Amino acid sequence: MKKTILNIIFIIYAVIAVFVTVCLLSYNQFKVTEFGDYSLVIITDDEMTPNFNKGDLVIIDKSQEVLPGENAFFYDTYNRQIEVRLGKVEDLERVTSTESTYTFEGEHKVSSEYILGGENSASVIPVVGTVLGILESKWGFLFLIVLPALLAFFHQITVVIADIRNSKDDKEEKNAKTKA
Repeated sequence: MKKTILNIIFIIYAVIAVFVTVCLLSYNQFKVTEFGDYSLVIITDDEMTPNFNKGDLVIIDKSQEVLPGENAFFYDTYNRQIEVRLGKVEDLERVTSTESTYTFEGEHKVSSEYILGGENSASVIPVVGTVLGILESKWGFLFLIVLPALLAFFHQITVVIADIRNSKDDKEEKNAKTKA
C-alpha cells in the first residue's frame, strides 16, 4: 500500500514537472504560454474584475474572430511594458486578408497580431494561475525540477557505488571460500 501511494505521488509529480516544463518552452515573446490557437494567461492583478480575478488561469481561444462590441484580450505594449489587457472593441478595420486593426475604447489601436482572443472564447480556472505562476518562476522551477532531479541523480550514484562495493565484497568472499 505504501509503495502504491509513493508511485502515485511520483506520477503526479512527473506530470506536473513535464507540464510546467512544456509551458515554459511554449512561451511567446510576451512570456505567455501558447499551444496552437490557445493562450494560457495568468491574471496577476484585479484590473479585470468581476469576470476575472487575481490568480485565475484564463485559457483563450484565438481561432474565433473578435467582432466590434465584444471584449477582447490583447497585448498592450505601451511604454515597452508588455501587459495583457481586456478591452471593448469599438471598430475593426481590415488591412489585408490576414491583418486587421482593432480600435478599443479610447482610440487605442491594436494590430491583430497582438490580439489573444475574445472574452467569450475564454475559459477560467480559478486559483490555478497563482500556482502555475509560482511553478513557472525561476525559484519555483529550481525547487520543482532542478533540485529533485539533482537529488535523484546523487541518490542513484550512491546506489551504483554501493552495488559495486557489494559485488566486490561478494567476489572476495567467493574467492576466499574457493581457496579454503
